Amino acid sequence: MKMTFRLLLSASLLVGAATLAHAQDTTSQAGADQALAQQADPALVKMVPADRKGKPFTVAVALGSPPDDFRNDKGEIVGWEIDIVRAATQSLGLPLELRPTTFDTLIPGLQAKRFDAAVGQMGVTVVREKVVDMIGTLLGNELFAAYADNPIQVKSLDDLCGLTVATTRGSREMVFAEEHQPKCAAAGKNPINALAFNDGNGAAEAMMSRRADLFWLGSTAVSYFVAQTKGRTKIVGSYTDKSYLGVALPKGSEMAAPLQAAIQHLIDNGTYGKIVAKWGLEDAAVKQAPLNPTTVEK
Repeated sequence: MKMTFRLLLSASLLVGAATLAHAQDTTSQAGADQALAQQADPALVKMVPADRKGKPFTVAVALGSPPDDFRNDKGEIVGWEIDIVRAATQSLGLPLELRPTTFDTLIPGLQAKRFDAAVGQMGVTVVREKVVDMIGTLLGNELFAAYADNPIQVKSLDDLCGLTVATTRGSREMVFAEEHQPKCAAAGKNPINALAFNDGNGAAEAMMSRRADLFWLGSTAVSYFVAQTKGRTKIVGSYTDKSYLGVALPKGSEMAAPLQAAIQHLIDNGTYGKIVAKWGLEDAAVKQAPLNPTTVEK
């Protein structure tokens, strides 16, 4: 397992250099799973605005840890989110263009309209829906992982006071840790030492090298990571109820409704089920792909 993990980590460390060397990643068909390929659906194609037809649909991808969005050992961008956006754009009759980046650039890039959509294990929240549109594609929460011999159990964020936790830059986890610092101080405990990395592989490696007590990230990444370590690590707690992960688009994008319809099409025709099964995410599957679900729930 260690070799595999190192390969994933090395690949992720190359992302920054690759991003600087290339303004965009045009290898969007590299790593494509032909078993998931879709034909353009006439009804969906009609939903695409006339001035967008035939033009590449650009998706920013926060490369991080598997099984979400990452480079495999061939350097190809793969993951369950990639499978969904590729199949959805095929259904819309649009070519797909992937643009690798880091998580903290996703929302600013959407606001500046540098790309059409973004993925990166992004939680759908009320705060985010105020500045971008979001389509729910999976359900998840946050998990904590530690070495199998670590006695730490996380029942609340109070248990993080005085610990070093590794997560990703620009994530909800960093916000939660910062917001909880006054409670640590009020309880007379040391603050949470939150280490922020560019991606999940970096955060996981910090825990594996014992620079951090815990690896803290979304359930898809942490569950997959623990499974790959084959008993060396374990899940030691969770935080937040399950909520949507999803695709983000610029606020008011004309492509939000077509993309939502295309993803729902994948759910209805069984392709979505194949994707979640491929990545071992059946328990997190959704039956509907809602647009701005937290806003609708309010």
